[in-house]
Amino acid sequence: MNRISMDEILPLERFTAERPKHLAEITRIKAERRLALGPIMTLVFENRATVRWQIHEMCRVENIRELGAVKHEVDTYNSLVPGEREISATLMVEVVDAEERAQWMRKLFGLHQHLRLEIESEAPVPGRFELGREEENDRRISAVQFVRFQLSEAQMMAILNLTRPAAFVVDHPEYQARAELKDTVREALVDDLLESE
Repeated sequence: MNRISMDEILPLERFTAERPKHLAEITRIKAERRLALGPIMTLVFENRATVRWQIHEMCRVENIRELGAVKHEVDTYNSLVPGEREISATLMVEVVDAEERAQWMRKLFGLHQHLRLEIESEAPVPGRFELGREEENDRRISAVQFVRFQLSEAQMMAILNLTRPAAFVVDHPEYQARAELKDTVREALVDDLLESE
């Protein structure tokens, strides 16, 4: 896995001083990596730049300066960096109204069994969700989910071939959506997959 190292993390004062420049760049990068999945879900595909930004932001918001604590953040967020032949994403359920959002968190229980990547003529790639993001006792999910899609060699070659249609699909009983993977988002993922080889 192409992990983030400690020497890539700027000291807090330097990051804070340079943050406007970094913010402009990461805003551009994330815009190329956002995929609406129906009216209330969004996938943001992670790479080294997005993960490094999250580490910096967590250190800034929590005022984390001590090296051991910074290393803990690096180790934690490194789990989001995609591995070989892997797509990594943050899935967000974006509902503004708190009461409506709480209702959706319950309705979407079991979502981890209903998200996949479909590539023309290949077996579907199921999303593998991070454990602990569903509360079994309360039968609800978290509004932010981390999910991975591990590709076989054939699926990898298929997604690199831009002429082969691909889409992310949700088929939950309470929510169905299909988002075609194309243009800048697909190009960003192709770059990630080639970089991970």
